[in-house]
Amino acid sequence: MFTKPKINKILFATDLSVNANHAFNYVTSLAEAYGAVITVMHVIEKLRPNAELLLTAFLGYRDIDELRKNSEADLIQQIQFRIEKFCAQAAEQVPECRFILQEVIVEPGKAADRILHHVSTGAYDALVLGSRGYGVVKEALIGGTTLKIFHKCQIPVFIVPFLQE
Repeated sequence: MFTKPKINKILFATDLSVNANHAFNYVTSLAEAYGAVITVMHVIEKLRPNAELLLTAFLGYRDIDELRKNSEADLIQQIQFRIEKFCAQAAEQVPECRFILQEVIVEPGKAADRILHHVSTGAYDALVLGSRGYGVVKEALIGGTTLKIFHKCQIPVFIVPFLQE
């Protein structure tokens, strides 16, 4: 017998990439379809040089040195503000989609570990994340975040594939 699953709370894990913005379209559609609330989460990991450049540009710093001078707390606050602003702009652009942003979580740590922690403690019904599209072989070799979450997560995981233009 078919029963429609209940999805009341969705955790959306974002790495702030272009593909995460693409995945955001799916999470808002899912929330709209089920009348669910969304929690957006970003984990600040030890940055690789190219990620530092991306974050520097995303947050509007002049250079990497300026980024490094800011404390972790300031960085968390700025990322939270940017995510909230992004969500508000998305809501204005598509007024017929009435998703509700419940919370924005930004914290340091290893992405897979922190996401799985929140899944287990936050009473979420679904997890949505974008895949960077490394491919099966590379994911298996490097133990990718998406793969680890997929194998250990106790709730449905919606993986939005990498958007190639």
